[in-house]
Amino acid sequence: MEDDAPVIYGLEFQARALTPQTAETDAIRFLVGTQSLKYDNQIHIIDFDDENNIINKNVLLHQVGEIWHISASPADKGVLATCYNKSEYPAFGPRREAPS
Repeated sequence: MEDDAPVIYGLEFQARALTPQTAETDAIRFLVGTQSLKYDNQIHIIDFDDENNIINKNVLLHQVGEIWHISASPADKGVLATCYNKSEYPAFGPRREAPS
């Protein structure tokens, strides 16, 4: 194990949310949620094969907003939850006030 090269996984966008998927007992799996204001965000499901020192990934779209927190169910590997922010207005620039 000491001779294994480090494994690095890169993301297209910034990420703030990371959690292990503990309900998956047959694999080493992590979930990562991206945080982008301009583009559709993503949930990366990352499997690490420690015997071969290889990473496999599956990427899901998260179109409802930037992911601030991600949580995996400790009992069901098919369930996850995200806490996200959906901005209806740009972070900077002109805004219209809602009619009163």
